[in-house]
Amino acid sequence: MTTLTDPPTNRIFKYGNKTIPAPGPEYSNEQVLAFCRAYFPELGQAKIEEKTLENGTLEVTFSKQVTTKG
Repeated sequence: MTTLTDPPTNRIFKYGNKTIPAPGPEYSNEQVLAFCRAYFPELGQAKIEEKTLENGTLEVTFSKQVTTKG
């Protein structure tokens, strides 16, 4: 049996040196990334990394993938 857990209520999103306000716990990390792609198209193939800070806040970092054309 799979147990669903509530998403963390304290999240911050980071891309480069920018901090993006969390829209709310009802949005997944992937949904926030999809929203950010409208403003940062280079996040098209972004990687999502998570780490928990000492105060319990979940820090979600978006980092662009380096790809080659051809």
